[in-house]
Amino acid sequence: MFDPIQIRHELHRIPELAFHENKTRDFILKQLRELCGTLGVKDLFEIIEFKNSTAILVVYQHGDIEDGFELFRADMDALPITESTGADFSSVHAGMMHACGHDVHMSVLMGLIQRVWIAKPKKNLLFLFQPAEEGEGGAQSVLREGILQNYDIRAAFALHVAGNMPVGTVSSKAGIFFGIPQEFDLRFLGKAAHVAFPEKGVNALVCGVDFMASIQAEINKTLKDERVIFHVGKMTAGRIRNVIADECLLQGTHRSLKQEVRDQLNDLIYQHANQIAERYHAKVEVRLLGSYDPVVNDPILLSRLEKHCKDLSYLFVPAETVMTGEDFGFFTSCYPGLLFWLGSGSDQTLHSELFLPADECIAVGIDIMWTLAVGMPVHKE
Repeated sequence: MFDPIQIRHELHRIPELAFHENKTRDFILKQLRELCGTLGVKDLFEIIEFKNSTAILVVYQHGDIEDGFELFRADMDALPITESTGADFSSVHAGMMHACGHDVHMSVLMGLIQRVWIAKPKKNLLFLFQPAEEGEGGAQSVLREGILQNYDIRAAFALHVAGNMPVGTVSSKAGIFFGIPQEFDLRFLGKAAHVAFPEKGVNALVCGVDFMASIQAEINKTLKDERVIFHVGKMTAGRIRNVIADECLLQGTHRSLKQEVRDQLNDLIYQHANQIAERYHAKVEVRLLGSYDPVVNDPILLSRLEKHCKDLSYLFVPAETVMTGEDFGFFTSCYPGLLFWLGSGSDQTLHSELFLPADECIAVGIDIMWTLAVGMPVHKE
């Protein structure tokens, strides 16, 4: 037996970046093997390690085969952020932090597995620890490995802690819940020259500034009826104040709710980048980086969530669609799925160096996931 809060503290101390969650994987495997290897229980559990990533799948089969399986997923990776929470279980890995609450997500899933281990419900359940949610394609890597395809998955569930939401509060909505993020890099390549002789150079910085103005004007005109965010968060150019910049790098993201709009925005990036480069006799390199499917919540599963929150006396608050990205969308594209916000008790936002969910939210997450898994609430003391 283990304490999910202590699990959380240990995981919080050892944050690791996408696809490098080796200590995290080893710690989880150790706990799982000690729990699931118990005499009389081990035949109900199978622990599967993935070959091409740090993912772990726990298979619990104790129901009728025709009932299929339900999948419960937690993400494992952390962020390249230096922690400033002052917690006594702060990160010991310099420059890395569980600033998105994945330590809580994993602890909830571990607590759910332990509760299943104790109660042995007549169910077929899958518990997935998934790497690399933070923009590195972890869900896609799991699906590509082909292991999940061996199971008849009828529904998939996940939670995400929310900043500025009290412990005991849950929020979600049917339909599109999280949008489609698309990351991109543009690099304009010009020619350096002394500022006194601009005709001898090609100003890459001017290319970058012109690109930003022209594509935003085009988006405002052609996509004015769509919900869209187009944002360049970082632009770097030049080496010295009196030399024309020979290179300009733009790093950005755009968000939308429809895949066809995402594709249209990508086309606009290529179109405007090439037009600008041609206009100024520069060169341009365009890289489209990570992109997710939208998270689409099944209305029947949402109704289950609302009912269970009422049974457990937790507050359910209807949510709005957000432009946040979450690669759980790849699972909702394959199976009926449900993602919900879990109140963290923190007054800080996600990805802040001060974000620290309260330990108390873990028990709430376990209660809700348990009721979703077995269809009945636990009796809270």
